[in-house]
Amino acid sequence: MVAEITPKDIDLNDEHVAKTAASPENRLSSGTSHVVVGVSHAYVCPIGKQIWLEGIRINPKYRRMGIASKLTYQMIKHGKEIGSNAREAAAITAQGNTASRRMMEKNGFHEKAKWTYYAGYKKNVQQANMNGLTIRNYVFENNQSNVSDDDTSAICGSKNVSFASPEDIEKIITFLSGSKTFISGARRYVQSWKWYELGLEYSKISDLVACKKIVIVRTDDMQEIGGLAITNNSLHKGYCAEQNQMEDKEQKKDDNEEENAAYDDEDSSLQIVYVDAPTSASLENLLVFVVNIILSSNLFDRIQLFTPNQINHEKYEFYEISEVLAKFGISKSESFLLYTRSI
Repeated sequence: MVAEITPKDIDLNDEHVAKTAASPENRLSSGTSHVVVGVSHAYVCPIGKQIWLEGIRINPKYRRMGIASKLTYQMIKHGKEIGSNAREAAAITAQGNTASRRMMEKNGFHEKAKWTYYAGYKKNVQQANMNGLTIRNYVFENNQSNVSDDDTSAICGSKNVSFASPEDIEKIITFLSGSKTFISGARRYVQSWKWYELGLEYSKISDLVACKKIVIVRTDDMQEIGGLAITNNSLHKGYCAEQNQMEDKEQKKDDNEEENAAYDDEDSSLQIVYVDAPTSASLENLLVFVVNIILSSNLFDRIQLFTPNQINHEKYEFYEISEVLAKFGISKSESFLLYTRSI
């Protein structure tokens, strides 16, 4: 969407606004029909229950005129026309962006959850096609001694950490239903930088499992789930690539060349779009599994991880997520606040 301003929108009593609109670079005079001063994006989520708002940008010269609020109103109106079943509007803003937070609250939005975004980069992207061991040393170089060599070898064969199977669906639902972390994150997961509600219906979890998007770590007795991570589609591509490489070394070379070419034109990052690990050990095991696939597939330049505000689980000793992530060269980049409003 775009916001346009015309001469009739100018309050001539506001000396600053009138002067800005009439300046040579803006050329807004009685003979000008309009000029674009703001843009924004609105999406209706896949199941049609939520309107996602993002990308509100206002020309600095036209701020404090209520344009952002008008764009917000129009985005919600347009979203309801497309998604008649939408019951909620939502958006995120950086925790430190006080102006954006004030605008959201002024328009009836309430803070729903706090999420933190982390990122880990390979230090030299030119090395992306080197063998897995060399790149692994890159990623783990901050605290290599804290990550067991045993954990980083042949982890795909581990019984404790794996992609979830259909037999795990009920256990996943039970785990998330009782998770304070899941509640703290407003029952959301991230999809293309949009925070969508994750319904715990059997069919929804089944779809994620079928797409190999859920990685689980099991308890020592193998009876329960001790932590899980949800990833984007790219992880399974990397996993499949790794399996193909192990099965056919000759085919590996051709497959890698084709896959690397396919990723040259897009942002080759692996996203963990939700992580729920009550203990530091469960988080480390999940990360070892994911990172091993990333490095073996040679398809990714960075790791992006989104996690809800950390909750202290009564049954477990509290730990700092950032300290575990630091072992893998993954550091905090930004904290975001999720705002929602009933519509």
